[in-house]
Amino acid sequence: MIVGGGPAGLSAALVLGRARRRVLVLDTGKPANRFSNGIGGLLAQTRVAPADLRAAGREQLDGFPNVEVRECEVLDAAALGDGFAIKLDGGEVLTRSLILAHGLRYDPPQIPGVQGLWGRSVFHCPFCDGWEVRDLSLAVHGSGPEAAQSALVLSGWSRDVVLLTDGPANLNGERAALDHAGVRVREEPVRRLVGGEGWLDRIEFESGPAEHRDALFVRTHRGQPNGLADELGVELSAAGTIVIDGDGRTGVRGVYAAGDAATEQFRSVANAIGSGSRVAQRVALDYALRDN
Repeated sequence: MIVGGGPAGLSAALVLGRARRRVLVLDTGKPANRFSNGIGGLLAQTRVAPADLRAAGREQLDGFPNVEVRECEVLDAAALGDGFAIKLDGGEVLTRSLILAHGLRYDPPQIPGVQGLWGRSVFHCPFCDGWEVRDLSLAVHGSGPEAAQSALVLSGWSRDVVLLTDGPANLNGERAALDHAGVRVREEPVRRLVGGEGWLDRIEFESGPAEHRDALFVRTHRGQPNGLADELGVELSAAGTIVIDGDGRTGVRGVYAAGDAATEQFRSVANAIGSGSRVAQRVALDYALRDN
């Protein structure tokens, strides 16, 4: 059983389907990137819409009679003697192994106006969306050395970058590097974002002039999208991701994790697809040993 029908879950299902394993994919149909204009940095794809990528993946899985994709939510999970009982909104299913590929929850900062712009001109990953807004006027929201690093990275895509610290900058010697890269720093508290039809126009502050910006990059608050990890006794990292070994095994026998749910850094669709493939191969190998 695979919880999550995004890039990691569908990739895992493809590998296991080709290995002639019986697979059930459970998906809520609410991926974290559903607000995005398109997926950047994915080989052989040019800004494909997240919904189109998922639809193509499901169509590919239709060719495997041993793979089923079901639209439903997992309500509970409990370990049995040699497997798990998964409670769904339509009943209960038993499974020998479980892959948690349900992604992460990405919550943007609580800035008035952000919701209508999220995923269209307000982003959280410069490697995913930086190319599409290259040479435009950009802003980074955040304080401290990590925010400064993000602004410096973003200056590779645009010569017009401003770091909005929304209060004290809390920098640790990064100002010289920011100055050298031409990145301005503004510490005034942000009041709101103003734009329309998904496009940012300007950023207003509690004091001082507004910043007319084409796009804004923010740091999100991340966490597991459901309580399955806790219910199964799976360990979480300080960053809120599932702790796994190099092959996707968690500390609970029979429970694996793939994709953003188990990736502390460098999360992307491309990495999620590779993660799902790698973990599925490990599942097939582990259960081949158990069955023989």
